[in-house]
Amino acid sequence: MTQKPSNKPKARIGTRIRGQMAAAYEARGETAGDLYLHFSSKMKMDVVLSGRLSYLHFLLVERDPGVDQVDYAPSGRLATLMGKEPAELVDAEIKTTAGEVVWRRLIDKEADDTEAVRDLREAIGKGALRGVNRLEVLTFKQLVAEDTWTRNTHRALAWIAAARSHPLSQPKQDILALLKTGRAVSFQDCLELGAGQAQALYGAAVLQMALNGAVQSDLGVAPLTARTRFTARREGH
Repeated sequence: MTQKPSNKPKARIGTRIRGQMAAAYEARGETAGDLYLHFSSKMKMDVVLSGRLSYLHFLLVERDPGVDQVDYAPSGRLATLMGKEPAELVDAEIKTTAGEVVWRRLIDKEADDTEAVRDLREAIGKGALRGVNRLEVLTFKQLVAEDTWTRNTHRALAWIAAARSHPLSQPKQDILALLKTGRAVSFQDCLELGAGQAQALYGAAVLQMALNGAVQSDLGVAPLTARTRFTARREGH
């Protein structure tokens, strides 16, 4: 069914953010974990993340070209499938570019061999869970293993979020054309493809391409600066 476009003006971003955070705090109840509201480049929407581990996992997923889709808060939806208690063991659900459905559990420390987790592993792939391929358990240590990439992803997503209301197709085409020369180009080179305020769109475009694997960069080994290097994606990478 086709929905008619509304004539009502859209709420300003600040108003929408306040409303989303108020709803998230209300849904959180009395738990004490911090809430983060951030724009997901992968999902092209704002997502609410509960706690430090969820935010670190968000930064990992947003730079993983092997992730096609993600649900950062699936427990409410999964509760109808298998009950509230086992659903609360699943902190995120991802669908890979290979078509696999993977559940992620996020924990502070290494030990997680509880009976509930063992039962969940045993149930995956069977009955109502036959569409799920596996459960992955990620620890805090694993989530911060790529510290430079993590910090740069945080900064890159801020650029991308600021450009969320603007099309980036032309900046991406211009950057790819520049990369076809075969040489490495700097972040500053990419910015200078635009004029005035449009430079920010070129910055967002190249960073989004670096996160989704469309171009290669040194963001995993060096802080994001004007000298950050980007190269064309090589076959097999």
